[in-house]
Amino acid sequence: MASGADPTTGYVLGDDDPELARLVALSRVYAGVTAGWLDAAGLGAGASVVDLGCGPGDVTLAAAQRVGPGGRVLGVDAAERPLELARRRAAAAGLRNVGFVRADVTTWDPSGPVDAVLGRLLLLHLADPVALLARAAGYVRPGGVVAFLDVVLATRSAQPELPLLTAFTGWLTTALSRLGVQVDAGLRLAALYRAAGLPDPVLTTGQPLERGGGAHGWTIVAGDVVSLLPAFERTGTATAAEVGPADFEQRLRAQADAADAVLVNPLLVGAVARRP
Repeated sequence: MASGADPTTGYVLGDDDPELARLVALSRVYAGVTAGWLDAAGLGAGASVVDLGCGPGDVTLAAAQRVGPGGRVLGVDAAERPLELARRRAAAAGLRNVGFVRADVTTWDPSGPVDAVLGRLLLLHLADPVALLARAAGYVRPGGVVAFLDVVLATRSAQPELPLLTAFTGWLTTALSRLGVQVDAGLRLAALYRAAGLPDPVLTTGQPLERGGGAHGWTIVAGDVVSLLPAFERTGTATAAEVGPADFEQRLRAQADAADAVLVNPLLVGAVARRP
């Protein structure tokens, strides 16, 4: 596990400013994909929902808008700084049906049964995602929703190919694989649901495209570089001198501008099932 990783979840990305910028960019890039997944989940007015690994609250707030003032959504995360941002965002949006709690998602329990449990980009960080899925399903009333969305990291690319992005993707997938992170977690969702005793899920997918040096996806990459540099070095994947984190984003954006490149952001796969 990388320096600074959460010892219970295996989460190897930090919660410092570059990581928060990355999460904000991620929310912009994947807003449509997330909305399609939540549509498939079919959250009804008045529903009670838990969002595990909520970070700065993108999914939590989207769910709160869907369930309306008669519903309730609780976001759970182990990192305080993203939760602070989530609380500010909820207040700015005037959402009174949402709350946040700092807790380890692998051991936390709700106060009572809920109608749905959600998790975006969570399972890839867990040593035992099946156990988390089974535990989460236990929160949900019979007929309730279990919905998780995860990534296939190796599917990020650019056309034409950008040397710096190709190098980064190699560092990322190698380092995370050496740390036991499931870099293809999105493709494993159906199998994970079955192993957790859930019905075969309905799957949703999305892979946003952006163009040029101004793409939001470059901020996601740059945030990963800063947060994961200790993991690159600890696993023997790359050194700071090879990565050049100080101007990595500027160099990457310059390459994208010069090539007028199309960025293919990583594929996300969503899974939705109802508890028997």
